[in-house]
Amino acid sequence: MPHPRPLAETNGATARDPKGFKTVILDAGHGGKDPGAVSCHSGQQEKDLTLDMAHRIRKELGGSFHTILMRSDDEFTDLDDRVTRANRHGDAVLVSIHFNSGASHLRGPETYYWRVDSHGLAVRLQREMTSTSPAEQGNRGLVRRRLRLTRNPEIPCVLIEGGYLSHPAESRLIADSAYRQKLAAAIAQAIRA
Repeated sequence: MPHPRPLAETNGATARDPKGFKTVILDAGHGGKDPGAVSCHSGQQEKDLTLDMAHRIRKELGGSFHTILMRSDDEFTDLDDRVTRANRHGDAVLVSIHFNSGASHLRGPETYYWRVDSHGLAVRLQREMTSTSPAEQGNRGLVRRRLRLTRNPEIPCVLIEGGYLSHPAESRLIADSAYRQKLAAAIAQAIRA
């Protein structure tokens, strides 16, 4: 059995290198009174798309992991409550699912992480989502940023943006269930890897 690696330190935050995990927590962003981004092109709300994606990723993962949905219907859950619920599972990773909005020329997936124990998962998720996306224009790609869901959970945690609802073509693509299924399969592949 290999010896555990020493603690790594980054910006004062200490975290262990990634270890094997048996549980995947899928956090469908927004929900209930919080619609998230709303596409002016398709009319779709981010909260509905993220919940759809969480269900699709869970199905794609099959029996590979114990999979927990942070929300399974259109309910609002406070960010601090999401962190508290994630922290109940020590052998888990948290993937918070979102869709972006910004300047109309931006498109493509982005992945946010903060802690060193989340970097490898973030890299794999960004790579797999990018391979599914037809094009990226000026987006941020892989980003190290302190967000509540990338900093506060005590488990490896990342926040993914599956694309831009504000981009005319990408918004129509995201509205296509076949594309969302392809994206879900790519995300599941990154988690399994």
